[in-house]
Amino acid sequence: MDSVKYVIVFLPLCLLYLLLKGGSLVVGLLYRLIYSMRPLHAGQDNEFRAVQHAKRIIVIGSPGSGKTFLAKRLSMWTHLPYISLDDLYWGPEWKRSTDKQFLKQLGEVLQREEWIIEGNYHERYFTERLQRADTIIVMDVSTLEAITGVITRSLNRFLFSKELPKGVKEEAVRIWDISPRFVRFVLGFRRRIRPKIWPLIMQYGNQRNLIILKSKYRSCPWTAPDRRSSP
Repeated sequence: MDSVKYVIVFLPLCLLYLLLKGGSLVVGLLYRLIYSMRPLHAGQDNEFRAVQHAKRIIVIGSPGSGKTFLAKRLSMWTHLPYISLDDLYWGPEWKRSTDKQFLKQLGEVLQREEWIIEGNYHERYFTERLQRADTIIVMDVSTLEAITGVITRSLNRFLFSKELPKGVKEEAVRIWDISPRFVRFVLGFRRRIRPKIWPLIMQYGNQRNLIILKSKYRSCPWTAPDRRSSP
């Protein structure tokens, strides 16, 4: 009976995960194919060079927008240390750090000369992050793309205990982390959170390299094999 219940619960979730993940992989491959056959236009070339020579990058955007994937990929390409704000905030068994602990760790990170920091936490040291960064990448994706990314990530966590914050032991938790409150946050991000952070992004972006990506797949040209080795 338990095995039947397991199949009833997990089989539809696995099929949904495969559908979403497969669709994402197909779209990503199409973008790579298209951009591998096209030269970069002036704006893309400037973005590429800005990222290539950056020392301190922040990646911000809605949950599910592809911040983590992009930041990790850029860290591998640029060899800059990758810092996830979720890793600083969440401890074992999804226990939150205190504000004092979180701000202390984040303050220490900001004093370093090189890093890639991804995450929002717009009420915690957001201005300080913008001030210290030399390159700001905004994942300004659609609500549909963001909510699809959130569902895919949550299925990955629930089914396979993957994509967890560093402090959470994979074998110790199987979590479904989409709550109605979190869904409302993602659905309302462009309407509620974006207007709060956008003026600061524009203010500091005028003095730094500001890159706004309307889709997570827009970063494909930066990591094409023939361009990663460019001077």
